[in-house]
Amino acid sequence: MTSSSPLRPSVPRVPSLERRSVAVAYLLWALSLVGLCGIHRFYNRKPLSGTLWLVTFGFCGIGQVVDLFLMQGMVEQANQPLLLQEALAAQQAGTLPPVERQLLALARKVGPKGFTINDALLELQLPHSTDARAVQAEIERLLHADLLDVGNDERGRVVYREP
Repeated sequence: MTSSSPLRPSVPRVPSLERRSVAVAYLLWALSLVGLCGIHRFYNRKPLSGTLWLVTFGFCGIGQVVDLFLMQGMVEQANQPLLLQEALAAQQAGTLPPVERQLLALARKVGPKGFTINDALLELQLPHSTDARAVQAEIERLLHADLLDVGNDERGRVVYREP
């Protein structure tokens, strides 16, 4: 089964990679009020900690309360594999140039002054769901491949340049 729209290329739907919702996660968290703790962690692809929460009643309720504040981040982390899969599908479909090529072109364009991650996020053509962590991971990969160099500008900001 595939999902497609004019703006998004066809991406195979894998049940384990369905997009997670913050609202559903909070509803599952509410099951702790009747003694079922940790169900929201299973939903957010954290089965080990979900099991731990289940058998310890959410660390005697303390872990459950802490999770109220961590829920947004847990859902974002659970959605990361899907976002990466969508970005890769868009690149393979040829609708967007590869992020690697865009980053290297940006480094060449800005020259010795370099670019920040903020500059990259503003300049690159990315799928709407791609976040800064995905761009940062690609920059790290290019740094390890010696295709980019890292330094600081006169204001102390971390900048990336062509080596």
